[in-house]
Parts: sequence; C-alpha cells; structure tokens
Amino acid sequence: MFTFKQFKIHQEHTAMKVCTDSCLFGGLINADNHTRALDIGTGTGLLSLMLAQKNTKLQIDAIEIDNNAAIDAQKNFSKSVFSNQIKLEVSSIQDFTKNNSEKYDLIFTNPPFYENSLLSPSNTKNIAHHTTLLGLEDLASVIQNLLLPTGKAWIMLPPISFNKFRETALDYGLFCTEITDIHHDTEKPCLRKVGVFEKTQKETILNSPVFIRDKNEYSAQYKEILKDYYLIF
Repeated sequence: MFTFKQFKIHQEHTAMKVCTDSCLFGGLINADNHTRALDIGTGTGLLSLMLAQKNTKLQIDAIEIDNNAAIDAQKNFSKSVFSNQIKLEVSSIQDFTKNNSEKYDLIFTNPPFYENSLLSPSNTKNIAHHTTLLGLEDLASVIQNLLLPTGKAWIMLPPISFNKFRETALDYGLFCTEITDIHHDTEKPCLRKVGVFEKTQKETILNSPVFIRDKNEYSAQYKEILKDYYLIF
C-alpha cells in the first residue's frame, strides 16, 4: 500500500504499481477550470485520485480493462474522500467509446508504450505495458471522438512512442500544444515526455524540463510538484 496525504493506493492485484513518473505525471496535469474528465487505463486509480484532489468539482470516468487492476481501483476510490467524484468502468476504452455519448473537457492517460517488443509471460503485464490492446492509432481515434472541441488531452509516453503518437494524432485533428520533458537527473537523457493535445492548432509551448533527482535526493522541482501528495514533502 502507498499512502499519500489525502488518499491511499492499494495495489495487491494490479501488475502496475505506483511509480515515480506516474506520480509526477499526475502532479503536472492541470485540472483547473475542467468539469468532466476521462482517465483511460486507470490502473490503481492513482491519476484519478490525484486529479480529484486537485479539483473537487471535477467528475471523472475511470476506465480499466484489467479485472485485477479494477479490484484495486474500486477499493481505492471507495475508501477515499473523493469517491463521489469518480466512477469506475471495467471495459476496453474502445467498447466504452461505442456505448458512451459523453464528451470530456479533460482526458488523461499513461498508456501502454512498448510496441513490437518481447512480450511477458504475464498477460496482465502485457496489458499494462504493451500496445497489444490499445495501439497509438486507437488512442488518437478515441481521444478525437470523446474530447470536446475546447478540451485538452494529457498523455505521457517515452520519447520514441510520444513522437509516433504526435505524428499519428495529426491525422485525427489533434495538435500538440505543450510538451514537458522528464529526466531522472541532469546526467540522463529524456525518460518520458508529457504532452497536451487539443483540437485547435496553436504554437507548441516547450516547458522547462523536469528532473526527478538532484544528486542523491529528490529535486526541488519534484518536491514542489508533489508537495500536496507525498507525506515526505
């Protein structure tokens, strides 16, 4: 179990545990002035809970295809003070899109990102890590269908997958309007890219990179971004 300042994450059943970059992604997402959000592949529900804490007026639909992860997510949602803000749907995002007429002004996802790489013997890990069930083109199509004209979609991917998604997104009328590079430290190359995608083309804002570590401790940047969540900050 991972304990945050305002909620707890039980992760006994899921293949994907709480990790540093996911926490950072949740801290970076801007939830201000949004009312309806969609969490694609919620896993343990970490991002939904972080966003619900940021904006207590935000209503979130959290989608998860893996039954084991959904067990943890439901427990985490129901035991939190934000339970009335989050609704869990156990479904593929493709089926959810077909059966749902709701549109969202905020979509966020930390999707599977290992394309064409060696699969694990664990099917749950394949679902969590690989694009076997949700390809980048599928993701772009889903976002195009469910995002309001003035909405924003936040996505975190490794650099190669991010660049592929950015190209694919253009075919679906989605434009990258903001990018933040995440590094483990100042000596390491970019680990993840966080991007904002919108339906209106604008000049892309390149934010200052974020470094998780500074020598042997968390960086001042990381502490500032996650000070409302981590007990140690």
